[in-house]
Amino acid sequence: MRVRIPGLYIVLGLVLAGLIHIVAVLTLPMLAPKSAHARLATLGPANAMIELPAAAPGRQIMPLMAPDVRYAFCRFDLTNGPVRLKATVADELWLIALYTPEGENFYSVAGADMKRAEIDLVIAAADQTVEEAGVDAPESSDDVIVVNSPVTEGIALIRAPLAGPSRATGAERALRSTSCGPYTKSG
Repeated sequence: MRVRIPGLYIVLGLVLAGLIHIVAVLTLPMLAPKSAHARLATLGPANAMIELPAAAPGRQIMPLMAPDVRYAFCRFDLTNGPVRLKATVADELWLIALYTPEGENFYSVAGADMKRAEIDLVIAAADQTVEEAGVDAPESSDDVIVVNSPVTEGIALIRAPLAGPSRATGAERALRSTSCGPYTKSG
């Protein structure tokens, strides 16, 4: 004897399977043992620029790091006021990006989009201006980019792709000269 399954049960089964799949995909990042923010927190203090070693097989701090790119990051904390990031962008391949602790990108600028080699970025909480945070306005506001962050803690990441192996030393030198710290007028 053959058992017939009504079409409604098949449709309900597929809908239930789809809902379970969506819930599993959305909760997976929260169940991951270590987020990027947690991994980078072990490498140094907040509001300090840290250069990552060159990626090599079996020696990557973060997944999917390219061996022909040099990286530096700053875990910023805005609880005591704005943070200033200063960098000399060596070429138009560079990328500066700001992320929430969950990994959501809320600001990025490529070297090709900058009209100058020196970048001066002030990261402030979304609900305050630089002046409201208790510091004076930036020296020359035309040269300073103010980014309002939706979070009080996050990651500023600088990617410096190498245009060739001979440029590794220059890129690493430029990354070492970057700075990240509490905003001060003379900063």
